Amino acid sequence: MLPSQLRCRRTCTRPLALLPDMACQTRLEEAFMAVTVRRAHSDSDFHRLHRLFVAYEAGLPPPLRHGSVPDMHAIRQTFSQPNAAFIATHDEVAIGCAAVKRAGDDRATTAVLLRLYVRPESRRLGAARLLVTSAIAFARDAGFCRLVLDTEKTELEAAYRLYRSLGFEECTPFATVSYDSPTFMELVLREGP
Repeated sequence: MLPSQLRCRRTCTRPLALLPDMACQTRLEEAFMAVTVRRAHSDSDFHRLHRLFVAYEAGLPPPLRHGSVPDMHAIRQTFSQPNAAFIATHDEVAIGCAAVKRAGDDRATTAVLLRLYVRPESRRLGAARLLVTSAIAFARDAGFCRLVLDTEKTELEAAYRLYRSLGFEECTPFATVSYDSPTFMELVLREGP
């Protein structure tokens, strides 16, 4: 069977089911579904990130859009140390992103998860979960006590369910947003100082 005949979705049943050995099927499935996540560092990474931010903005329901996308230089400046941005790739193609930024609180104990996005044709490969777990690990390693985010649990239900599955809980507002009915969430990473 040629690799081009394999289905990359987790829900595949055929033609991988034609393989005689279930372990072999699982290994092949994993090999062709490999999604990797890495932190953005290079100019090339930040160009890819900018393109993903543009796609993210265009893909949001109109009432949730931010209105504009920062240019590549501003994105690099915002998401370099002590902040971070992550890019998910599949077969070396950028398919998703997420970013973490220090919140504006005085003690700098809170980080904000921003712009989680996976291209529609690449969803259901586990990229969103990998991006969020990478963001959580970064925030924890950087010494933040909590990671917060805002979403809209009705319009962005899949994202809301993902956040809940990773331990995020609804919390009081931590910022002002430009859309109606935001859902604020937090994940406690460690007890505060």
